[in-house]
Amino acid sequence: MEPLIITEQRGMIGWITINRAEKRNAMSQEMWHELRRAALAFASSDARALVITGAGAKAFASGADIMEFGTTKGTPEAARASFLAVDDACRAIAALPIPVIAAINGYAVGAGLELAASCDYRLGTEQAKLGITASKMGITVGQGHIQRLTAVVGMSWSLDLLLTGRLVDANEALRMGLLHRVVADHKALLREAQALGELFSERAPLSLTWAKHVVQRIASGAPLPTPEEDAREAIQCFETGDFLEAVQAFSEKRAPRFSGH
Repeated sequence: MEPLIITEQRGMIGWITINRAEKRNAMSQEMWHELRRAALAFASSDARALVITGAGAKAFASGADIMEFGTTKGTPEAARASFLAVDDACRAIAALPIPVIAAINGYAVGAGLELAASCDYRLGTEQAKLGITASKMGITVGQGHIQRLTAVVGMSWSLDLLLTGRLVDANEALRMGLLHRVVADHKALLREAQALGELFSERAPLSLTWAKHVVQRIASGAPLPTPEEDAREAIQCFETGDFLEAVQAFSEKRAPRFSGH
């Protein structure tokens, strides 16, 4: 039996595939734990970017496995453990120091969209359908997930998605900023995700980590540092080997070879 979470590395790009196509890649509680472990493993590897996608052409992830609800939501203790399994995975992915790309092939619904919103970049096929249907099921959505969704699409669109529980197609998702780019089909999606990861891998890793950290700090509502504090943090880049490599590469008219140090 194949694993439900498949990991591989293609060059400098890590790939995680949710491998449950027959159930539209619905996520069991154990799969959320395994997803978190897989993502953290790539963070400590030499991967420069990570792609998360779903097996097959019909779904990225259709949310939590409803067939488990009898046990995972049956008691307050079980519901808490189920909530934290999803929340811990999404927080870990959002906090990764490398860029994370969601390659959305078909449905990204409920916790599946929460997972996609935890990623830094979202590619989707023309067949993509995205939404959070909690209001149709009497379910509340964790505040961390709502914060990340609101950071992606803004308050108005976040309220639209959460209050209506509707699914939006790829074109509307693109207009609201839920998707960065739309491609024709599944094959194009996998190709573009790898190409985007390779583009990220050519950039200075410390610069990308810094950009992610600052954007997320601003989105969280944390106060901005004073100009002096900002300068003290920002100018540390000039002491790195990557900065010296960029200057030397420019003078030698070649592409820089960044090491992340």
